[in-house]
Amino acid sequence: MTGTIKMANNEPETLVTTAESPEDIAAVKAIFRAFVEFLPIDLDFQGIEDEMARFPDGYVLLLIAKQGDTPIGAVALKAHDSDVCEMKRLYVLPQGQGTGAGRMLCEALLKHAKALGYKTMLLDSLRRLEAAVALYGKLGFEETTPYNYNPEDDVVYMRRRL
Repeated sequence: MTGTIKMANNEPETLVTTAESPEDIAAVKAIFRAFVEFLPIDLDFQGIEDEMARFPDGYVLLLIAKQGDTPIGAVALKAHDSDVCEMKRLYVLPQGQGTGAGRMLCEALLKHAKALGYKTMLLDSLRRLEAAVALYGKLGFEETTPYNYNPEDDVVYMRRRL
């Protein structure tokens, strides 16, 4: 599944696709690394270095957003059990922020997850990432009980039926 949105100011279209080629997988990994650097917290408690060493193992699906041929964002889908999945590592690089790419990535991931037979999607975020939390709310995610360990005081856990 793909989605396109025409950009203002004669910029190239943004296209969201599955990341399958070695080049796209490497680009997603680089975007996830940029996300880890952007976050105001240390993700050692999640075993981030091991995750990056095994990348893309552990994910069911990777999506990449490109503006023309330039990668600008990515997101991953992780399985929790047969009907519950988790949105992981949604990030749009600074040059793609404000273009709708984050929404496109989320909407595409929701469609893929439903097509794969998942019934519920989980995510966790930080309240200080206000734009992300607001987007999740607009897409129908609601706060839920914790489903994993996160030591941050402002962590928010969300879920959405698919």
